[in-house]
Amino acid sequence: MERNLERARIHFGGDTRGLLEGGRYALLHTRSLELDDLRPYVPGDDVRDIDWRATAREGDVLVKRFVTEKHHKILLVADAGRNMAALTPTGERKSDVAALVIGVVGLVAMDRSDEVALVYGDRTGSGRTPARRGETHLGGLVDRYRGVAAASREPSDIAVQLDYVAAGFKRRMVLVVISDEPEPGSELGARLRGLAGRHDVLWAMVEDQPAIGSADDELDGFDVGTGRLVLGGPFVGPRVVAAYRRAEAERRARLDAFLTECGVRGVRIAGAADLRRGMVSLLGDFAHAR
Repeated sequence: MERNLERARIHFGGDTRGLLEGGRYALLHTRSLELDDLRPYVPGDDVRDIDWRATAREGDVLVKRFVTEKHHKILLVADAGRNMAALTPTGERKSDVAALVIGVVGLVAMDRSDEVALVYGDRTGSGRTPARRGETHLGGLVDRYRGVAAASREPSDIAVQLDYVAAGFKRRMVLVVISDEPEPGSELGARLRGLAGRHDVLWAMVEDQPAIGSADDELDGFDVGTGRLVLGGPFVGPRVVAAYRRAEAERRARLDAFLTECGVRGVRIAGAADLRRGMVSLLGDFAHAR
């Protein structure tokens, strides 16, 4: 199972400093052994924190102040349906890239001693793995997702997983949603605003391979959701390709505005080579959110 995290480390690197810090909620505060500074004693301070040497030297009672560590409970919400069998712009299977995203969150959480749980599924329902810490558990989350996504033949519908989370997870958490790019709409908006009111919601969107990429030698493809043929650029011609690209740019802009309006921070990831840029952007932005 640990090799699953190693795959993520190969593509992401080992430096996770500064990621997933801050946010609106610090769900668990623990005192580290790292000394911050000294300050005067006030009633109610733990007498065990008194620095007797500094007190004798300065003539005033001084107590040690330690660095406070903030830990989160993280919930990964991953689409394991048929959409994730499609390819990314780099030609990788989307479920493989999603597994790498899970692995990266695992690496960050392992370095921070955060607890991580997983919700996964498709249109027919959701499953879950409880929150725990540790390398074996975090590697197991990747393994579990890979197995479910490889076996699923059912359509994707991330709204089913979001409803499952809304009904079953009332405590404040950091939600990291992993799917393809959702279709904006009033129903999804209501779900996201409800979740964002209770949790910090981050969305890692694994990009689709373009339906029409060029007017040159592109081959025809098919939609994994419907099985329908998608004609390539040589068949439809350059004007249709150009119109498609304009429509795609407008769609992406609408989606970005929609997520911002819902209080969700999102990032697109095109493939394994894009993993570090995307996840640092997503988790780094979170580090500065208040």
